[in-house]
Amino acid sequence: MTTNRQEVLQNRLGPEIQELKQQTKTIVLATVDKDGTPNVSYAPFVINNGEYQVLISTIARHARNLQEVPKVSLMLIDDESKSREIYARRRLTFDATARVLARHSAEWENAVAALQARHGDIVADLSKLEDFNLFCFKPEQGLFVKGFGKAFQVSTDDLVNFVHLDEGHRQENAHG
Repeated sequence: MTTNRQEVLQNRLGPEIQELKQQTKTIVLATVDKDGTPNVSYAPFVINNGEYQVLISTIARHARNLQEVPKVSLMLIDDESKSREIYARRRLTFDATARVLARHSAEWENAVAALQARHGDIVADLSKLEDFNLFCFKPEQGLFVKGFGKAFQVSTDDLVNFVHLDEGHRQENAHG
């Protein structure tokens, strides 16, 4: 893709990706346990220091999975009620690696403050519970889907590239 075309694409889609990140309060987490059994869940998040950060209890299955297998797939997705087409909801997905912040470290305190600023005082209360840990996800290459046939690769710094779909949707042949 030419630099000029890339710049136009970035200028058009970059703000839309930022809007999705701002409007979406929770992130969908797809995890697996050590036996490969999948689990999908969600958690309120904040983007802080280039990472998605969540405060979740190790009582929860997804937190235990992240401790066993620190690989995760993340998704931000438009609310169903805001979507024009239910089959083509706007979404941003990333693969990431999880790490746990040391309790009461400077990084921990910074993350708790950021989460509290975004989600309210409940964060201060939950962060005092021993079973709650702060997980950070550093996103790797991702995908922004704007609609049918509109998929764009997204780098960790939100640079957008068009993903050309060689195999588009095809009508089923009528046999009759």
